[in-house]
Amino acid sequence: MTINDVSLIGKKVLVGVIVTLIPFIIIFGGLWLGRKLLEKGPATKTAQIVQPQKNSPS
Repeated sequence: MTINDVSLIGKKVLVGVIVTLIPFIIIFGGLWLGRKLLEKGPATKTAQIVQPQKNSPS
């Protein structure tokens, strides 16, 4: 085995690791972002119901 063979094997292993990690980073990044967005949630506006007052004739 020459230095070129070892270098080629090292490059192939490095490419394999990168190709394996990229989908995991995309999946877990998407899950993290979705969770972050869902935890924050939209600000809900509450409507206040006011009942009309009855005018009593005096």
